Amino acid sequence: MLDLRKEFPALREGVVYLDSGATALKPRKVVEATLEYYENFPANVHRGGYPWANRATEAYEEARKKVANLIHARPEEVVFTKNATEALNLAASILANRIGEGDRVLVSVMEHHANFLPWMRLARNRGAEFVIFNVTPDGYLDLEDFRRKLTPNTKVVALTMASNVLGTVPPFKEVAKMAKEMRAVVVLDGAQYLAHREVKVRETGAHFIGFSGHKVFGPMGTGILWGRMELLKEGEPLLVGGSMIKDVGFEDYTLEETPKRYEAGTPDVGGVIGLGAAVDFVLEIGYEAIHTHETELTAYLYDALSSVGGVEVYGPPPKDRTSLVAFNLKGLHPHDLAWYLGELGIMVRSGGHCAHPLHKFLGIPYNQSVRASLSVFNTKEDVDRLVEGIVKAKRAFGV
Repeated sequence: MLDLRKEFPALREGVVYLDSGATALKPRKVVEATLEYYENFPANVHRGGYPWANRATEAYEEARKKVANLIHARPEEVVFTKNATEALNLAASILANRIGEGDRVLVSVMEHHANFLPWMRLARNRGAEFVIFNVTPDGYLDLEDFRRKLTPNTKVVALTMASNVLGTVPPFKEVAKMAKEMRAVVVLDGAQYLAHREVKVRETGAHFIGFSGHKVFGPMGTGILWGRMELLKEGEPLLVGGSMIKDVGFEDYTLEETPKRYEAGTPDVGGVIGLGAAVDFVLEIGYEAIHTHETELTAYLYDALSSVGGVEVYGPPPKDRTSLVAFNLKGLHPHDLAWYLGELGIMVRSGGHCAHPLHKFLGIPYNQSVRASLSVFNTKEDVDRLVEGIVKAKRAFGV
């Protein structure tokens, strides 16, 4: 069992944080790395020749190398964004000119809105067909439905690497392989995956993957788009302005090479430097240790919740999910339960989890749920506190 609570300043006595699926807590070394930038060399990057600016640029680009190493990519394939949502919108923007009337954009029903709405809008704007493939009633990806809907005119397939509601880890490599046979571009949402399992980007078969830096212990305001160079080189940026051009004339401009062309304006320099420290933190622990700890704890959480009368747990068994569990307590609105637990110092998420189509498709009450999501610092005692809190809520609300 990992004992990392002391590494997280926010984990004061009595605090049970079970919302890492929304954003991870930041270890001390990440806070210190960000603070060091603001205290000692708070300059802009890629622009100045003075010592602060040089040091900031070196630290910023070193963080890019660290991220590339983490996901087994090349630094020039790593674009910094403010979150996974921006990363996936950028991917849609890059692919826009490849989509036209009569084409198909194929997206799973289990997607977070960040990997759903950009493709819905792209299809609508380009006159393409927006098609959803489904999950089974027990929360697995419906591969047969995907096969039926994957047609020769499919240009994009978008899929999560891990559902932020069900925890389901779909067979994304198999999906990518089938999509490749139709020459479709595959875009994966890795926001719920990278903090828990190792990613080797080329082995996924994807063309683009969006990640949240803040979900993998980095500061908020940090995200990553990884893309294959042949697509990044031809793409138009989402934003234009400073830093992303080689030259500007009176009637035209020349774009920088990737990744600079996609990073217009002043970036979150301190955040990216903190993200580099977060990568160090993950690699120091090691994905094997993270996976072992979280697998055991997820099974404990799943079984504990399933044993409480009136609690309905959603999604597949622990062996087929990442470290989160969504559920509802019969007779009590998820917001009411989450509020009550919060009053006991137990922090969980409630709502649609930016996955409204999935809740509706599965017929989940209220089209919302409560979600407990685990991380490396959580313990069985945290799970016990959650279960005790639910039992108290049952008594308090008379359900």
